[in-house]
Amino acid sequence: MEADRDAIGDAFEVFIGPALRGAEGQFFTPRNVIRMMVEILNPEPSEKIIDPACGSGGFLIVALTHVWEQLRELAKQKAWTEKQLFKREVEVASDCFRGVDKDAFLAKVCKAYMALVGDGRGGVFCDNSLNRHEDLKQATQQKVKLGKFDVVMTNPPFGKKIVVKGAALLSQFDLGYKWNRDKETKKPVKTSILHEDQPPQILFLERCLQLLKPGGRLGIVLPEAIFGMPTYEYVVAFLRNRVKIRGIVSMPEALFKTSGKGGTHAKTCILFVENTV
Repeated sequence: MEADRDAIGDAFEVFIGPALRGAEGQFFTPRNVIRMMVEILNPEPSEKIIDPACGSGGFLIVALTHVWEQLRELAKQKAWTEKQLFKREVEVASDCFRGVDKDAFLAKVCKAYMALVGDGRGGVFCDNSLNRHEDLKQATQQKVKLGKFDVVMTNPPFGKKIVVKGAALLSQFDLGYKWNRDKETKKPVKTSILHEDQPPQILFLERCLQLLKPGGRLGIVLPEAIFGMPTYEYVVAFLRNRVKIRGIVSMPEALFKTSGKGGTHAKTCILFVENTV
């Protein structure tokens, strides 16, 4: 069954990837990277999981498979019938897994992908995860709420050509404001002045933390420059104030470089944190 799911995933990426990859900062995450992130975050059957930039659903599918494997072990211990196990698998997929993507086609693809491997399609929504909660569609508002998730895993859109603008959006985030260095402590502190715009990956980082429960776990793909360039020193200061950084895994430069003109040369890393707020 796992091989069948992998074949479905490969087919989705082969046929959908060339048409959409890169148009809105979207780069499909390689399956081995997703598996590594899922194994480190280790979602459990009772936990609520979300990808707020779910694309075609790669993270959700691998995480669902991971959780289902745990359920099968539990089924052996408790001598469940196949019918009982199947019922529990569907319940977990429907109740615990959420995905959001503003691209209508990708959201439909993710729904179809979830339906093909099991279920959970009712937890996938076409919406902008960076919108204010009251501006989300009614269905999204009901199923996706801040502070309710145990695990967030995502590869948000990023790139120099796409930015988030507007006071209504930016004012939701500490990282939507400008930060200056305090003269006494020499540390970055938030000001009351909003940025004119911000790269989406910066705001997605904070949104992911807002989605987490206290003690929740996040795995997110980010440009490595965030942790090395002085320009982003305030982002690191923000993180240190509100999370435990569990690890940063550097990725090969060619990870998201596709053939031809597609892809990005941006050096990426994966940040793993535990929410402490």
